[in-house]
Amino acid sequence: MNWLGKVFIVLIVIMSLVFLGLSMAVYATHKNWKQMTAAVNTQLEQVRTQQEQDKAEFNRRVEELDREAAAREQQVAKLETERAGIVKSNSELQKQLDAAQQNERGHIAAVASTQDLNQKLTGEVTDLRTRVRTEEQARDDAFTKAINATEQLHQSRNKYEAALETSRQLTAHNAGMRHVMKESGMNPDVPPTSVVPTVDGVVSQVRRNAGAQLVEFTIGSDDGLATGNTVEVFRGTKYLGRLDIIQTSPDKSVGRVDRRYLQGQIQEGDRVATRLKL
Repeated sequence: MNWLGKVFIVLIVIMSLVFLGLSMAVYATHKNWKQMTAAVNTQLEQVRTQQEQDKAEFNRRVEELDREAAAREQQVAKLETERAGIVKSNSELQKQLDAAQQNERGHIAAVASTQDLNQKLTGEVTDLRTRVRTEEQARDDAFTKAINATEQLHQSRNKYEAALETSRQLTAHNAGMRHVMKESGMNPDVPPTSVVPTVDGVVSQVRRNAGAQLVEFTIGSDDGLATGNTVEVFRGTKYLGRLDIIQTSPDKSVGRVDRRYLQGQIQEGDRVATRLKL
């Protein structure tokens, strides 16, 4: 057997195997179409039954949805009516709010105007109060001055009347004294300052000032002494010197020692007189 025969044998074996596989595949894919048709018909009936049920359920759901839609439409209509009422109410409320805001603006302007007026009135009242207090103080001062002036007028009138009465008395007394002086041989027209009264006193203090010896003694202007008069100083019957009066007061005087007449040391307790013979 040659190689060609061997090839044909191998090909025959391969083809045998192929046809065996094909036959096995055909057998494996072989079905019972009658049983499959019955099963399919059964499934179809089930599907139709389920379809009828689904259709009935669908129709029921559609009816429910229609009823719900109708109810919703009614509710929507009701809500629309309510919305229209609310819109109308809101419009009216908006008008009222605008009117209230307008009134509020007017009131605010009125309040601001009133506040300005109150501030002006407050300032005017404060000024008036200040002026009233000033006028009251001026009136009180004027009243006090009037009372004081009235009192001073009464006092002045009383003093004037007293002085007038004293003047009358002094005039009468002066006329009498002039008559007595004339009758006594004295000249009533001599100035009183040229007449030194006859008085005496006591040295109360001796001191020095700027090289001058000053003597204070116990007779003064109430006794008739005046600045420029002179007094004499003595102790017992001994003459000590003369003092020129440089200062007087009602009850005492101060004199400067005139060294031209000094004849002894002047001490406290020495006698002072306007005449050498007392």
